[in-house]
Amino acid sequence: MERKFQKTSFILMFKNKIPDIGMSEKDLFEDLENSKNLDLDWKSGKTFGAVYYPGESYSKAISSAYVKFMHENAFDPQLFNSILNMENELVQQTASLFSSNQKLFGNLTSGGTESIFLALLSARNWSTKHKNIKNPEVILSSSAHPAFLKAMNFLSIKAIIIPTNNDFNLNLKVFKEAINQNTILLVGSAPAYPTGMIDPISELSNLALENNLLLHIDACIGGFLLSYLKKCNYTIPLFDFNLEGVSSLSVDLHKYAYAPKGSSVLLYRNDELRKEQFSVYPSWEGGIYGSTSFLGTKPGGIVAATWFTLNHIGENGYVGLTQKTMSATKVIYDFIQKSEDLSIIGNPIMSLLAFHSEKYDIFHIADELSNLGWYIGRLQNPRGIHLVVSQIHADGAAENFISDLQTVLNSLKKSKIKNKMVKSTDAFAVNTLKKTGFTSIKKTILSKAKSTKKSKKRLIYDLKSDLNIEESDDLFKSILSNFY
Repeated sequence: MERKFQKTSFILMFKNKIPDIGMSEKDLFEDLENSKNLDLDWKSGKTFGAVYYPGESYSKAISSAYVKFMHENAFDPQLFNSILNMENELVQQTASLFSSNQKLFGNLTSGGTESIFLALLSARNWSTKHKNIKNPEVILSSSAHPAFLKAMNFLSIKAIIIPTNNDFNLNLKVFKEAINQNTILLVGSAPAYPTGMIDPISELSNLALENNLLLHIDACIGGFLLSYLKKCNYTIPLFDFNLEGVSSLSVDLHKYAYAPKGSSVLLYRNDELRKEQFSVYPSWEGGIYGSTSFLGTKPGGIVAATWFTLNHIGENGYVGLTQKTMSATKVIYDFIQKSEDLSIIGNPIMSLLAFHSEKYDIFHIADELSNLGWYIGRLQNPRGIHLVVSQIHADGAAENFISDLQTVLNSLKKSKIKNKMVKSTDAFAVNTLKKTGFTSIKKTILSKAKSTKKSKKRLIYDLKSDLNIEESDDLFKSILSNFY
């Protein structure tokens, strides 16, 4: 049975079964091209996040490197020496960015979430073995990435979440007060995703040393760029292994290093701690089993393409990409700073930034930008629009974005009565639905979740505000399930 998905001028058939006779390359590539019409035009810089693109020339060469090793599996270090050598080399090349004189230990992982999972696993196992801690706790800021909470849920580690200060900084005083006999790890972000601000890593390092604790730095999204900002003479505070208290650090290479998706590096100060992430089962009937990471299979293509990316772009190339990224960031940052209607949230140090509005519903602005084809993030507490700027925005996309943003603001200014009516209608709809109970709210949101009509995501945020934790979890798990 086939279902039809229609978008503008073509119909794409959904295949529920593998075809009895294989389809031709021509037809399948035509399907692939048609399916792209369902997507945002990310190559023109319409996405702020999710996609990190080094440009056509780099991308084409990197793709060729991936294809050359796409069938190899790097799970066994003795099987393909070429891939083993490439992983060891790219890990040490990455490590050189985060330590001036010390040898570090690490491995390639599938992404930031796996790197964070393994860092927590190592901390838990090491603390059980050396400190006999049975009920482990990890202290982290409310601005830390949810990947930590996901991993701690799997690993039975208690999360001690410390709300940020009024200026959106990590609350060091409360962090210190939260340390107890069950604490195994402190977490710092460089930078924190919501605001692009770096936590006070130097102070966290001292805190870790004073209390004989491990300290992990989540540099997944921005660590690579931060290291090149230093090379471009930006003033960047220490956040890495040059601080004695840092015991592990994660950095994604599929972000600002522009490697293909599925590439992150987890680094440790010593091999003793790294070994705690390994899984070995020497007595298995199928033979001796050993794995360096959570996943078993490690695609050779990812290792080769990541190695190729670092060595093909090189220092000079990364400096150029960094300068382009910050040039685009400045265009947007300066526009927001000069605007009477918008203001920057916090004090971003790199190309992650967020902004809100005291005059208008910022999620209404976000909806209008989405309707103009932009992919943007949304913050909560406070509400804001979140942008991850990269080099792809330096060739006119940043200017196009602020032009569309100004158009949206102008529309809101000119249509004050209409906007009041929209706001009243939204409020009435939300309040009416809230009175009908959770089941009705869930049904309504699920029916709208995949709609191709104009975006009104702001209503989802309004509707969820009064839900308890169980209802909220159920709702958003159902939304996810509804997509697949």
